[in-house]
Amino acid sequence: MLTIHEIEKAIAEKAPGSWTAGETAVWHRLGAGGEAGLFGLKINDNQGKLRAAAEDFDALAAPPPPSMIDWRDQDGGRLGHVRDQGLDCGACVAFATVATVESRHWIESGSSIELSEAELFHCNGGSCDDGWGLAAGLDAATKGLVPLADAPWVDKLTCTGTSAVVRVSGYAELTNFDARRRAVAQGPVVAGMQVFEDLSGYVGGIYRQVAGNYRGDHAVCIVGYDDADQCWIARNSWGTGWGENGYFRIAYGECRIDDLPFYSCATQEV
Repeated sequence: MLTIHEIEKAIAEKAPGSWTAGETAVWHRLGAGGEAGLFGLKINDNQGKLRAAAEDFDALAAPPPPSMIDWRDQDGGRLGHVRDQGLDCGACVAFATVATVESRHWIESGSSIELSEAELFHCNGGSCDDGWGLAAGLDAATKGLVPLADAPWVDKLTCTGTSAVVRVSGYAELTNFDARRRAVAQGPVVAGMQVFEDLSGYVGGIYRQVAGNYRGDHAVCIVGYDDADQCWIARNSWGTGWGENGYFRIAYGECRIDDLPFYSCATQEV
């Protein structure tokens, strides 16, 4: 297994001063032998679902996006609590989708509500063993999401039949860098990326992959960006004992984050 010292040495050699490595909660859990449940993004399910957003933003002739936005701070903060998907189920898409929908709903309606990843994932065809595609998660969310309190996260099949309170009213793939920044300026989006061994030891800074093997594909919620630092700001689903209280900054173009799909969405109360 890769060591923290090896990561620190690689950072110093390949990306000095960019980020800090340490023994995070996820690092220890992976060291105990788990990993498959963290990487449940199915790339081949994401392509060709909807390709409208980039053209829509261009057609609107919207002004240039700001050079920096962070929805943790914007308008007093428009993000719910960071959650932990655990290690036993490849449900990262459900967690990224719920994080995005919660925030978008808060931005659009002015009210916050925590929604259930378990009901979304287990009751709409998600598979712990096989994972899920980004478009599949958003498509399922068009049917509605139930409150988290009625269906807390479990990695086994459970459907409560609770009535939905919020649904995704529409979603679209963002097909270029400018469209993605314009979308994030309006609210968080869902994105995909590759994960390598060193990410589990991320403590803070602007992440660049420097060491370790490819582990799998992963879904995250993009909550901002910073052109000065050339990075996306993302919310993960590995709990607050990893990264910057559950968030991380990743350099533009790193780990194929700018090659894999981004999706924006709109929400409505049910």
